[in-house]
Amino acid sequence: MFPAKLRKQLEEVMPHGLVINRDIFEKCLVLYPKPEWDRVNGEMARLSRYNREHQLFQRKFMMGASGIELDKTGRLLLPSILMEFAGIKAGDKNDIIVSGLGEKIEIWSMDNYNQAFMANDDDFARLAEKVRKDIEDPGRIIGLNN
Repeated sequence: MFPAKLRKQLEEVMPHGLVINRDIFEKCLVLYPKPEWDRVNGEMARLSRYNREHQLFQRKFMMGASGIELDKTGRLLLPSILMEFAGIKAGDKNDIIVSGLGEKIEIWSMDNYNQAFMANDDDFARLAEKVRKDIEDPGRIIGLNN
């Protein structure tokens, strides 16, 4: 069951559809409103088809990407290959975390979420310092000053 509060926030983009995919860095799923997915696809289109690394990245990134809809009761039917990737078991509705992150929504198994985020606060403090530097120097974000 997709959370009602998130459904309300997505009312504007819901008619365009949703796309679900694996996350690049974490063992979770990412749900994109179709307009955001189209933007991501635009970024992919800028990669060279004559560069093996670019092609490999595109293949791995797109593996499992699927159009998805909410049914009339607000339920999502997640593809089994994606559920397996994210460690989500059928029927574990109480052990799933759904979290908004900018223009996308992450869907986590409780175990993967706890493992990823219930780490040492010192790690978070170091991450906050680094991210703050990136915000202060936007060139660092795209790798211009690294």
